[in-house]
Amino acid sequence: MLETDAPKSEEKKLSIVTGKDVKLETSIEHVEAVFDGREYTIEPYGVTFALRTGMGEPVVEDEKFVFSQDLSIDMSAEATMIYEVIENTSLDEAVDKEIQDHEDAFYGKFIDTVSNGGLKGEHNQYKDDSVFFGVFYYEFDQHVLRIEYRCPIIAVDAMVLIVNETVDSVRMRQQEE
Repeated sequence: MLETDAPKSEEKKLSIVTGKDVKLETSIEHVEAVFDGREYTIEPYGVTFALRTGMGEPVVEDEKFVFSQDLSIDMSAEATMIYEVIENTSLDEAVDKEIQDHEDAFYGKFIDTVSNGGLKGEHNQYKDDSVFFGVFYYEFDQHVLRIEYRCPIIAVDAMVLIVNETVDSVRMRQQEE
């Protein structure tokens, strides 16, 4: 379990708990593929997601959980997934702030999405032809999970699958079977 140095309050200490190993199913050019993954839960919120084990172990940076891994043979394509919880915020407020902070940085409007775990969300990609870079937001219990992804465009094929797998897996802990 990794914890941040600065708890958000005396009662809540932000941490990420490593859960069970899982198999992440995806489709590569209409052929089913399975990758090894691991579940993680952000505490004290109980929001859970899965990520390929190849993305490494989480590192805590400024109350964010960062996973990074090079996806290329020549060590030129570092991919990053960043997970953070924005407290006491609605989905609309989080998206509005992202738009305000990054004016004219997106391709069009945010698109509605729903995780396989039933969490309502929004998604958009940043305009940058050299980088595959975007953000997902999922609303839960008066908070929002922000998932940012980034990698050089040369690794986009692998990263698209990784992003799709993780956002599909987002759910609340009580939805576990």
